[in-house]
Amino acid sequence: MSPEFKRRAAIFLSSRRAQGALVFFFSLLFVAVFAEWISNSKPVIGKINGRIVVPAYVDYNWEDMGDEGAGVVDYREIREEFEWAIWPLIEWDPYENDYELEEFMSPPSASHWLGTDVSGRDVLARLIYGTRVSFIFAFAVWVLTYIVGTAIGLTQGFFGGFVDLLGQRAVEMFSAIPVFYLLLLMISFLQPNIFYLIVISAVFGWVGISMYMRGEALKNRNLVYCEAARSLGASHARVIFRHILPNSLIPLITFSPFTIVGGIISLSALDLLGFGVPPPTPSWGELLEQARQNFRVAWWLAAFPTLFLFVSVVSLNLIGEALRNAFDPRA
Repeated sequence: MSPEFKRRAAIFLSSRRAQGALVFFFSLLFVAVFAEWISNSKPVIGKINGRIVVPAYVDYNWEDMGDEGAGVVDYREIREEFEWAIWPLIEWDPYENDYELEEFMSPPSASHWLGTDVSGRDVLARLIYGTRVSFIFAFAVWVLTYIVGTAIGLTQGFFGGFVDLLGQRAVEMFSAIPVFYLLLLMISFLQPNIFYLIVISAVFGWVGISMYMRGEALKNRNLVYCEAARSLGASHARVIFRHILPNSLIPLITFSPFTIVGGIISLSALDLLGFGVPPPTPSWGELLEQARQNFRVAWWLAAFPTLFLFVSVVSLNLIGEALRNAFDPRA
């Protein structure tokens, strides 16, 4: 780690708001990755009939469990047959209906901490798994758009001339397109799934970062170290990836949290409008859509998904603000 990077990291960590936001963000990331350990109707791992099983990750039939029967294994029925097992903190699956409720939309209780939705599914379980869906979408769009935008921007800025002219015309065309409305239009003709949403969002989302990377390439290509590399016979690719790109990382670092925020909000908005991930996939926007339809009788469907979305967006914005202050070259 260079002294300059250490200095910038110290500036970032000097912000208490950024520290708290970073802790919360990594907590959400932990929840998204280890959702099966937190909320599930199956044990994470256990031993039954002398065999180690991982029902949270592998689907077993009744024969595997040493019983006779057909259909899905109900692990609650055979709980006492396990020699030992590790059960999740919340023993509800996000797709599971609780038929023992007097009415499906029930308020928070001891059995359902944040209540249930219109189908009797646990709201907290669906929020936890919805965190995974939101992060998968936001991170995938962030990575793809930054790869495409960085490649196009650096190519424009490094080569200039006719390449830059063509690139700028393409940027002007794509920047004039209302991406969100185009996304709604295209999804209306396709079967909605998260893969299509990621691809379409990435195809039209690279414009912003490409302009910043073009400016960095235009600035850095005429500096002494790039001219020295070219005079020593370095190829264009080597100059771009070994010299220009490492010295053009400030826009990539500082804008990344805001891009992830944009992805989370976009998916929630699409789900709210019915153009997002297909049901019954758990998502924050899908719960908000249920809340919109049942606001007067089910306040918890609006309160808790909104809280999750609000705190996530605020924490990422605080991280982005601290990164911008730490890596701002004019500071």
